[in-house]
Amino acid sequence: MTATMTTPDSFTSHHSTGGFEAEHSLLSPTEIIEAMIDLRIQSKAIEARIEQLMPAFKTACASFARERIELERAIISKRLTPGQWNYSTSILEQEVMLKQLKQQFQITHEPSGGRDITWTLKLIK
Repeated sequence: MTATMTTPDSFTSHHSTGGFEAEHSLLSPTEIIEAMIDLRIQSKAIEARIEQLMPAFKTACASFARERIELERAIISKRLTPGQWNYSTSILEQEVMLKQLKQQFQITHEPSGGRDITWTLKLIK
């Protein structure tokens, strides 16, 4: 599993984590990295549980026969996934040409934004 991170909430928001920001200042860099690895492993396990529950969740939501379900702890809204189209060959060719033009432009021009520093954490089985 590879995850690209900017500044994770668990390291920047001490309000939602019960003071983790102050707590992490007492940890060594290696301990902080190990804590992040532990959290990523937990996150992977939670994502697997969510994926397993998703079919039953969708069925449960559909049983309400509404676009919006309001509960005490959450509001669940029905949304459509983005549409997909089969474009003509002409449009696909223009898309390839535009991509090539953008690549040429990127070679000769500096970026106007972005370039934030990120760190990638890859879990090793």
